Amino acid sequence: MLEENISKHAIFDVKELLFEACNCDINFNNETADIIIELPHIDLSLMAEPNRFSKKADFPFYHLPEHDYKWTLHQNENRIYLQLETISFSGISNGLYGLLQEKLGFAFIHARQTIIPDLSKWPLKTAFTWEAKARFDKRGFHLHTMHPIELAEPLLDHTFPGGLEMIKEYLEWLVRNNQNYFDFNLLESIDLDYWPQYAKEFVIYGQERGIIMGLDVSLHMIQQKAFKLYKNPPSSFRSRRNQIRRNLDKLFTAPWDYINMEFSTTEFSTGNQYRKEQLRLYIIDLLEEEYDAILTGREHVVKKDELISTGSTYTLTDEEKVTDAKRQTLVHTVMFYALEDESAPVYENENLSHMLDLMKKEMQVRETWFYPESAYWITFDNSVPMLLLPYLSGRLRDILLCHKLGVPGHITFSSGWEWGYWWIDWSIARWSWEHTFDEKIQDTHALQYINDVFQNDSIFTFFNKQLDLHESYLLEDELMRYMAAQTVTDEIPPPFNKEFHPRPRWRYKDLYRKSDSLTLDSLKTEGIIPLHEFGDASLIISAQYEKYFADDSIPLIRDLKKELYNAMVITALRAKHRAATLEYLSAKRRSNIDRDRDFDENKYLEVAGEIRSSAQHIVDETELLYRYPVELIARPYKGHTAYPYGYLYIPSKLHFWEREEEQIRRNRWGPLFMNIWDILMIGGLKN
Repeated sequence: MLEENISKHAIFDVKELLFEACNCDINFNNETADIIIELPHIDLSLMAEPNRFSKKADFPFYHLPEHDYKWTLHQNENRIYLQLETISFSGISNGLYGLLQEKLGFAFIHARQTIIPDLSKWPLKTAFTWEAKARFDKRGFHLHTMHPIELAEPLLDHTFPGGLEMIKEYLEWLVRNNQNYFDFNLLESIDLDYWPQYAKEFVIYGQERGIIMGLDVSLHMIQQKAFKLYKNPPSSFRSRRNQIRRNLDKLFTAPWDYINMEFSTTEFSTGNQYRKEQLRLYIIDLLEEEYDAILTGREHVVKKDELISTGSTYTLTDEEKVTDAKRQTLVHTVMFYALEDESAPVYENENLSHMLDLMKKEMQVRETWFYPESAYWITFDNSVPMLLLPYLSGRLRDILLCHKLGVPGHITFSSGWEWGYWWIDWSIARWSWEHTFDEKIQDTHALQYINDVFQNDSIFTFFNKQLDLHESYLLEDELMRYMAAQTVTDEIPPPFNKEFHPRPRWRYKDLYRKSDSLTLDSLKTEGIIPLHEFGDASLIISAQYEKYFADDSIPLIRDLKKELYNAMVITALRAKHRAATLEYLSAKRRSNIDRDRDFDENKYLEVAGEIRSSAQHIVDETELLYRYPVELIARPYKGHTAYPYGYLYIPSKLHFWEREEEQIRRNRWGPLFMNIWDILMIGGLKN
């Protein structure tokens, strides 16, 4: 087992973790120990057999050995035996880390934070049988490094100080949570002469840990500095196929397992379908023959009738379909909306049922994985900032649905971990396994892992009440239309004003300048009143349970309490602030309609300013808890992305809150007002 990297790394890591928890002797092959962990002999021939997922496929399927596991505990003459059953080295890794997290009190919550239990007294003495089955053959995360998130610079800059160690920290987090897939966006700002050699080191490390290592590139996407496999004249006069081969040759200095390719030029365009399909077929064959790698790519949530098409459609021939079946599909959904939600007002959709239908269809012809989000950086949640608990319930509903449907892969699109979003990713990783204890399948629920962190029923009750509020107001009553900040496409004229994010049925500019009394009455009913109700109810619950989040003797638990409590309070304050600015807008408009009355609109703006000041105090306090340097994730700097700052710079001064006050105060509504985006660079119209 120590000759095989996957099991060797896990065995030594678990040995160190156990020692840290118990401060006791931990040895190999000591038959007189008080507690004996028995690992199985691995039969290589069994590892080569198709696993239970691939047996169901009648198309090309990426092979992994079976990696489920089973633990049995029994006692014999005051000696405790823990026996692991599995047929692969990955199963040994999964089983060891599963034992620590599911039974011994370890919690691998974050790449930079692990809760270590006190094992000075051994907690497991009662006999049991526990079986763990992966709900998905492939389980992992995509880090969206098009955005300036925690690991964007370490992953994209081969000279970043300590970058490799930061990447390996995260890969270790994946393995400790029994995940086996990783990819991230490559950008055109890398140094292609030196970066591939840098990537080789962390790619090999990931593979040694049992992780499938992928790289997200584009065929010719112009948005957000995406790495292009080919460029058009005058940037390059080489043929497209020649450019593709040359770029892949350089990138495959590192032995990637997957290329996750963005097929379109933008999310709302198609282009010349015949040419692109021919290039895709060429890449499928090239990856297989030259690099022993697989092509995959995401299917966007944008419906075909919403695309800005510039080319004719193309139907593959029967021979081409054989080649095309070798690629895989990632069915993508966005924000906290789930596949079966009745309403999901995003990307010009009523809901996401078309993506569920697409997934069922694609599963019949190729290996298909689900690809949801656990955060959405631009104007929806952590850039505001807010911690939206429906991510927990939505992701769990989708996981259980995909498990029921037999979807073989679940890859989470991750956009940052601060403000409690580590909780979402950690929960998703654990939900990707089904556990049976003494022949009873473990129940699942959205908040089930919070007690692993705090072990406090009152804190669980607090979050349960907050989750009910979030689901009722933000999701079901669609209050997210007001909670989300305005983005560029909300403020530009048709036909480019696509509804990426949920937004009200009126433009704020029109409410301010053109609305009548009936419209303002509707705004009050649909927006202002429920915003106040939600904010007040959430703040009342926070006040009632504040004592349970008081200082803790364990520094890590103290900081986690503060972070999550602050995240709940600032989400409530966001609702109160939005209500105040809308009250000011309404009063200002009514004063123009009925000039004989005094509406005293300025008092609402004063309230908004006071709320923002309170929220700023919370932001300042929470920034002290960030796991990564604040200069990297919450301050301006020139990096590799299309954004000249870290992803938490926007909430560092509550930019959107202040902008909303100033829009109404000054009657300024266009996307250029208090703009922080380099729109041309993000859109790919300048370097």
